[in-house]
Amino acid sequence: MAQYATSKKSPAQEVAEENMRTSTGERLRIVRQARGLTQQQMADLLGVKRPTITQLEAGRHQPSQEVLEAIVQKLEVSRNWLWFGIGPMEEATPGLNGNARLAHPLDEEDYEDWIHITVPARAGFGDLCDLDTTLFDTIRIYSPSPELRGRKTWVIDVDGDSMEPQLRSGMQVAAVLLPLEDCKYAVSGVYAVVFGSQFAIKRIKDNDLLTKGYLVLHSDNENAGSLTVAAEDIRYMWRVLEIVRGKVL
Repeated sequence: MAQYATSKKSPAQEVAEENMRTSTGERLRIVRQARGLTQQQMADLLGVKRPTITQLEAGRHQPSQEVLEAIVQKLEVSRNWLWFGIGPMEEATPGLNGNARLAHPLDEEDYEDWIHITVPARAGFGDLCDLDTTLFDTIRIYSPSPELRGRKTWVIDVDGDSMEPQLRSGMQVAAVLLPLEDCKYAVSGVYAVVFGSQFAIKRIKDNDLLTKGYLVLHSDNENAGSLTVAAEDIRYMWRVLEIVRGKVL
């Protein structure tokens, strides 16, 4: 009978896999207990009420970006571990040179630098005649998904509540730019659209550019309404494909 060698996992691999199996709420409980804090002390440290800590640890609510960053800073834990369950709890995230910023580190040898449209950059699109990529920062994405690997991918900051609960303010999404002549063929999905001086991330349900000469952009948040955009006002459009940073509820 043929004998097959089996590879043994290193201690680091076992720790990483165990971390990935924990939820954000469980990691909040782990770090609180590791620092010897009660739920009330944790609440006081973060400026929230004690029941909020109970709900977060139980997974009934997702912590905000501000709460997670406060824990990273005040309790000195690894951002990668707290956000994504990657690496040891107390491993410091290494800095990066230049204007590239760390988003989702997995493999130090496997990354791509993508163009990053920040919230201030979104607000400045009305002044741009064309997309000069040198005007934008880049953001470093580790182990990019096969669908986005090797493509000219953009990371766009989500701002506002019009796409809640799927997309919340403070998240970052990965998107690919469509040639302007192809916008009329965009299929249903979520898109980032620059029209006139406005920048919006909205959902397309039916594309009426060919038949009616305009496009209706829908909000997932029923309280946010929709926008009707004339074909001639569309300046840029990206197809949103993935959430880079943040948690889907």
